[in-house]
Amino acid sequence: MIEVSSEFSEGLFRIEDSKYLDILFLFDRSKGFNLKGPVFSGEVKGVFASRSPHRPSPVGLSTVKLLSRSDKELVVSGLDALNGSPVIDIKPSDRTFSDEELEVIRYNNMKANPRKEIGQYIQAGRLDRLLIMAAQLHGHYCPGLALGVIAGAHAMQELDPHSDGLEELLAIVETNNCFTDGIQFVTGCSFGNNALIFKDTGKVACSLVDRNGEGIRFVMKQEAQEYMHAVYPEFSSAFDKVVDDHDRSVETVTEFKTGGLKKAFAVLDLDFDHLFIRQTLKDTAVPEYAPLHESLVCSNCNESIMASRSIEKEGKIYCLECAGKTVNRLTGAGIITE
Repeated sequence: MIEVSSEFSEGLFRIEDSKYLDILFLFDRSKGFNLKGPVFSGEVKGVFASRSPHRPSPVGLSTVKLLSRSDKELVVSGLDALNGSPVIDIKPSDRTFSDEELEVIRYNNMKANPRKEIGQYIQAGRLDRLLIMAAQLHGHYCPGLALGVIAGAHAMQELDPHSDGLEELLAIVETNNCFTDGIQFVTGCSFGNNALIFKDTGKVACSLVDRNGEGIRFVMKQEAQEYMHAVYPEFSSAFDKVVDDHDRSVETVTEFKTGGLKKAFAVLDLDFDHLFIRQTLKDTAVPEYAPLHESLVCSNCNESIMASRSIEKEGKIYCLECAGKTVNRLTGAGIITE
């Protein structure tokens, strides 16, 4: 809410004609500034190339959506300011950009920093947006995915790390179900960039740590399942049919997806402290940076293999399968050895 002084309230005449407003305010609690330094994404930029609140001129600008007006009070969404910040001007936002121009701007921003949008949603606490984007990876909505988004976002907000997939930030997950996809998406830690570690305990838990082994761990509380069940109990029936009974009929799958959507977004509104236990971590064992391995060629199948996964017999190189060795596999049942 923005409150306008009585002496300026007449200036709000017909402000409802504008759907979006530019709000100029003061960073009244900001002390000092650096001309160059890290931004929230971890990148180093000049102060005039960033939205840092520590500026030579402590003026902030947010484009907001006007939701309603009551006399001299404006209710808006999207205001990036602390409670009590002095507002120094209000202007209709310039929305002359075409949809195509806005898409080009978004495209170029994503090219420069592929996780910029995700980082902004994490900082703003927009779990709904993160869940929608995580579902693009996961394929459907479900409460497990929502739990991963919640835990991942809370960890990222608390630690405020830079996640660029270069193994400085590591996520340790203890289950290979829907929860893990939420963690992967929000934290940016994946098997492909060697920043995701699978610890096969079968617990709905995740640790986010730095190279020093310091960080936090969230583990789901025992009563969390019952707590989540209460917000949308109807989903349980569809879940049992699709997951337990493997019923893939159109009607059942539709019921599952519809119920999963409703329950996943309902879970986002639950009290975090009723869902997870938080633990501070020190000296967590973390692996060394992933080594580079020479590529070899199997003498039998003629396929390229990592040297660390090769077997030498009688002067020839074989892959594990052609050498008749056991191969570990990660499946829905966990890590198994054939």
